[in-house]
Amino acid sequence: MFFAAHSLHRRLSIAIGTLAILVGLLGSLGTFLVVRSLASEFSSSLRDAAAHVQSGVPHRHGEPSREPNGVRLPSDDLVVQIWSAHDLAAPGRTSDPDIALPRAQAGFSSIQYDGEAWDVFALATGDEQIQVAESRTMRNRNALRVAFWSLLPVLALLPLLVLTIAVTVRLSLRPLERIGRRAAKVDLHELKPLDAQKAPVELRPFVESINRMIERLSVLVNAERKFIADAAHELRSPISAMQLQIDNLRAAPPDQYHERFDELRRGVARTGSLVSQLLGLARAEIGGGQRARADVALPQLVTEVLADLLPLADARGVDLGVERLDDASVRATEADMRVLVRNLVDNAVRYGRSGGCVDVTVRREAQTVTIEVTDDGPGIAGEDLPRVFDRFFRAGGNDAEGSGLGLAIAQALAQSYRGRVTLENRVDGRTGIVARIELPLA
Repeated sequence: MFFAAHSLHRRLSIAIGTLAILVGLLGSLGTFLVVRSLASEFSSSLRDAAAHVQSGVPHRHGEPSREPNGVRLPSDDLVVQIWSAHDLAAPGRTSDPDIALPRAQAGFSSIQYDGEAWDVFALATGDEQIQVAESRTMRNRNALRVAFWSLLPVLALLPLLVLTIAVTVRLSLRPLERIGRRAAKVDLHELKPLDAQKAPVELRPFVESINRMIERLSVLVNAERKFIADAAHELRSPISAMQLQIDNLRAAPPDQYHERFDELRRGVARTGSLVSQLLGLARAEIGGGQRARADVALPQLVTEVLADLLPLADARGVDLGVERLDDASVRATEADMRVLVRNLVDNAVRYGRSGGCVDVTVRREAQTVTIEVTDDGPGIAGEDLPRVFDRFFRAGGNDAEGSGLGLAIAQALAQSYRGRVTLENRVDGRTGIVARIELPLA
């Protein structure tokens, strides 16, 4: 798992390890810079070093010195020379006879000796001059030595650091692995949510998102199971009827062939219509977002739908007309909008009062457009209204046949375009139904 191409374990380990190493390197670099800075500041303390040496220098030439080399040294990294008025004094008057620095002017100065830079402070004391010098190379070397020793513990602990990081990351990701194993056990036959309380606080939003997805999937699966069961139940009756009609046709005398054949053809047509509606419902529930959309002008579409349904309205003696047609468009597919409007108008014509009236209104509002289909039929019982959008539900009291899928298809289509369909009994003192389609404007 660590060496996988997209391993979170490996990424975290590398990131944390790299960060730790960078911190160690930056710490060592900082130590080096600080030490070198302090060494640079020490150059300004050369005066103090010269004064320190002065306190141990005899004022009379030739008087025995109190130090082995004749010069008291405040630091082993300093070179001290004591000059007479015209020349360097006796060899015992220098801290390092192998280094013959040139005489510098009084005060602070920098000199070059043997290709190396030196910082010097010269202090005049009567007829003598005390000269204290420090090599910049030695100063930088000391700074590097300190930086190395500060980095050495990091390098020594590096293997332990790598192991600790790997184990820590591994243990930290173990809850995520457990969640993954539990999620892998979820299947369509056992859609149980994961236990979010056992997950670390940081992972609970992730687990809760999975649970919401499982809940939606459970609702969808249960709905599909019910749909399949209902579809099988609804198809069983027409198929059984067609089988009976085929048997009757086979046993019928020749003079009844045409009558029996017409019955069979009507049965096939009803079954075909039911299958078409089932397919339409399935497409509607997929959602309109998967189909190419365009601006659909509702006044023209409603007019065309009413023209298509005029023969049915005339056959039932229904006065089918328009009360209001505002100029409004929706972003959808024309086929979906045609099915949506047709289903509601068709319901009103078929299940409304024979010889009654059906009025259609298109009303534009601020952000939405509302299509109303009003009939003056018997209406729907109050206890049946909450179920009118259920698949295969047919409200009692209707004398017309139907599959009970028209309103379910209409609602699914409207919801796929962020709209909705509502159905309610009229409240103007007359009987009938008001069906409304609410959709966002294009």
